[in-house]
Amino acid sequence: MPFRASVPAKLTKWAAVFVCISLLAMPGACNAKALDPVTASGRTETKSGRPLISQAIAIANAILAASSPYKLREGWTPADKDRPATNELAVYLIAPTSPPFVIQVPFKSCRCVFVQEPAFRKSLSAYSGKPKQMLRIEPSHMLAFMLLHEVGHVENGNPGAYDDRAADLNLTETEQKARERAADAFAARALVAASKDTKSTPGFLDAMNVQLAVTNASWNLAAVRLLDHFGGSSLCAKDLFADRGLSHPNYELRVLTVNDIIANTPTSHELVSQFENCRAPASR
Repeated sequence: MPFRASVPAKLTKWAAVFVCISLLAMPGACNAKALDPVTASGRTETKSGRPLISQAIAIANAILAASSPYKLREGWTPADKDRPATNELAVYLIAPTSPPFVIQVPFKSCRCVFVQEPAFRKSLSAYSGKPKQMLRIEPSHMLAFMLLHEVGHVENGNPGAYDDRAADLNLTETEQKARERAADAFAARALVAASKDTKSTPGFLDAMNVQLAVTNASWNLAAVRLLDHFGGSSLCAKDLFADRGLSHPNYELRVLTVNDIIANTPTSHELVSQFENCRAPASR
């Protein structure tokens, strides 16, 4: 029996895809469809949500101009084949999957970002606008920050990863959590650089707006913790302060840390310190 026939079709397809990815530098090695990162990841593109993605890309690019060589582009627009930009990252809109994801760099060799717009909006709705005590967060501003985070993954030479297994509560330090914190720091530093670049009015204003979105997110997440989990903060409840899964640190702590990098004030330091104190073994 020929070897090809003994290998499951799905594995054969993926083997071909990854061979193509590894040969990206060799012209004509694979056809265009095989080299398409969406196809390589087994995903499907969608047109739904393009206005939001386009707006967030424009905001992120204005911010990146002050400190980074990277630039984002819409994945549904053709790249300049005559002058390919090695620092250009395509953003693709991905149709819903099970389980869903919000945003990711799917694999290391892909200079691209995948976004699921419905999953993003659902995630944002959990800490934006409800109850009335919450502050409104402009979706394009928060998504722009997330795009900056994903650029950080590319800058640092690693993809994002999401642990879609059972979201076990833990305080375990992992390599992927460290990568997420480093990508957060990249995004925060990009915002600081753009906010100091007063010669670029669009970048300066966009940085201010995105910083406000992150600050509002911090306020809203604290409101959810205090109002929906009465007494949990005083008791340092594990389900509020621990990490969910092994791939990402606690989301509220991440937002507080980004705010601390941006603001760099005694108050921002104290807010991070108070949250981390509840994660200490003595608080368990």
